Amino acid sequence: MDMGAEDKKLAFEEVFMPFIDDVFRFSLGLTRNRTQAEDLVQDTFLKAFKAFGSFRAGSNAKSWLFRICKNHFIDKYRVKARRPVHQTLVDGVSSVSPRRSIEVFEREGIENEDTFLDLFGDEVNRFLRELPEDFRKALLLCDLDGLRYDEIADVLDVPVGTVRSRISRARAFLRERLESYATELGYGRDQ
Repeated sequence: MDMGAEDKKLAFEEVFMPFIDDVFRFSLGLTRNRTQAEDLVQDTFLKAFKAFGSFRAGSNAKSWLFRICKNHFIDKYRVKARRPVHQTLVDGVSSVSPRRSIEVFEREGIENEDTFLDLFGDEVNRFLRELPEDFRKALLLCDLDGLRYDEIADVLDVPVGTVRSRISRARAFLRERLESYATELGYGRDQ
């Protein structure tokens, strides 16, 4: 059954609008520029609206939007960038203080006191920065954004097995460093 224009608009808003802030944070991390991020969000939602008929009910709307956003960024924005995306994400600082996502960490890290990572302190932030970028992205999408492995695989465009491996290795890396750090502070098992 074909939806009328108004029904389509209402259905689209109900499914996708709850994720607009998540898509904005994701976009901001990609572009490192508030105006470009706003444009990217607008383009993402426009593309999603046009492709709404191909969205499968029961699929993860957030993951679908992230994929559209990432693909559009690659198509339009990344070409314009002078530096690789990983440098943009690591070096950028924003005036926004969102609470989740890869880009929040990579963009703000310990520099912005309002970020969720300030709860952990400088050493933990340093350990997260030491993680290989691929491991860090998979870990943060899983543990901070709450995406399932298959959704992470879709966003990062890698097999699910690769996602599992990256998350496992990231956790092992952090566990080793955190245990060592806790021991240095007198909280470790070697007491």
